[in-house]
Amino acid sequence: MPQTEPPIESTDIAVTGMGAVSAYGAGVDKLWSSLLAGRTAVTELSDPALRALCPGAGQVTDFDPGAFMPRKWVNDTARFSQLALAAAMEALVDAGLSADAGQHLHHDGPPQRIGVFIGTGFGGVAAMDAGAATLAQKPDARVGPRLVSKSVPNAAAGTLAIYYGIAGPVLTYTTACASAANALGEALLWLRSGRIDFALAGGTDSLLTPSILAGLRDSGAVATHGSGDVSTWSRPFDRSRQGMLPAEGAAVFVLEPLHRAARRGARVRSLLAGYGTSNDAYHQIAPHPEGMGAVLAIEGALADAGLTPADIDYINAHATATKAGDDVEAKALWQVFGERLAEIPVSSVKGHIGHAFGGAGALEAVACIRALETGWLPPTLNCDDLDEGMPPDVVPHQARQQPIDTALSTSFGFGGQNGALVFRKGAVSAASGSSTASE
Repeated sequence: MPQTEPPIESTDIAVTGMGAVSAYGAGVDKLWSSLLAGRTAVTELSDPALRALCPGAGQVTDFDPGAFMPRKWVNDTARFSQLALAAAMEALVDAGLSADAGQHLHHDGPPQRIGVFIGTGFGGVAAMDAGAATLAQKPDARVGPRLVSKSVPNAAAGTLAIYYGIAGPVLTYTTACASAANALGEALLWLRSGRIDFALAGGTDSLLTPSILAGLRDSGAVATHGSGDVSTWSRPFDRSRQGMLPAEGAAVFVLEPLHRAARRGARVRSLLAGYGTSNDAYHQIAPHPEGMGAVLAIEGALADAGLTPADIDYINAHATATKAGDDVEAKALWQVFGERLAEIPVSSVKGHIGHAFGGAGALEAVACIRALETGWLPPTLNCDDLDEGMPPDVVPHQARQQPIDTALSTSFGFGGQNGALVFRKGAVSAASGSSTASE
């Protein structure tokens, strides 16, 4: 018999689990404690050939995929998929839906009632680069039967679906640096529709490859020189900023309707309350000079959450440390929030971990949720001389204890892609399923 959809009891969507692999290593706790400590994970690239293209990056060095999956899975998957699967394992255990990162899900519904929504900017480009290098040396060489299946952008989402037997919507969003924000936002819409019971959603990327680094260098997007140690070259909001430093990483979340979380007695980490997306319709690389698309995405997320600019307590900015990007984002924030922006803390974590492209918005969502949970705000590193026109309070250098009830996360990417998410502090009463999020 066909499955009938249950009645929708609430449009509130809860975050009940999260996992991450960042340049600090595997684990949300490692990411969060390092962000609060103001410790950068940006280092010189270990490969001399890559270092010649881009001196510094947020490399995931403390990660052994064999510790998370069987050897055959390691051989058959690309790094960006491995990062995503490790993050998903942590998220499912955190949500109480999987024991000891095993493949069995504690879900009493059919597998088609579960969805996977993953954002990635480049997919398995490292595997593709390696195959191209092999063929350049020997045109008739074998590149292996798994090259295509490892490299396609949907490989990470497919890997999660296969590992956990998920048969519902398994969708990939490739919208450059907005990929993770779009993946989380689209999962929100699917859950609100009542068509699925819970979702794995997030983003992943591993782009430290010759072709990507050379392209970013030639476009002027990355910092290729600077004073002092390379770990200080990612300088969001700073007057001397000269470009991003790329990174790799992944974060995945368990999302489910609040009433379902209440029924199973789940811990609610936060509510994913609003989603906005737009396109600049302006340029393949440069953002709209007046921030038009960014404004539309932010306003859309606020409206979707039923909030106004006066309701936002903290902003985790995209702020990649590019000259144009930070300028335009600041313009957009001033347009949306007006003079009140002077009262809102606005920080960027890209000085800590670099820019993980398709994984960036997901890693930054972790920072928003932990800020809501703990009452601590992560600082902006390396902003020693705040540039003119930037948000006045960028939480410079040191974490700040400041309880918040709402957080906005922004993500903007090549091709004019924009995504914005609103998170709200929330707890749940297991008896009633009612949110205690601050109104």
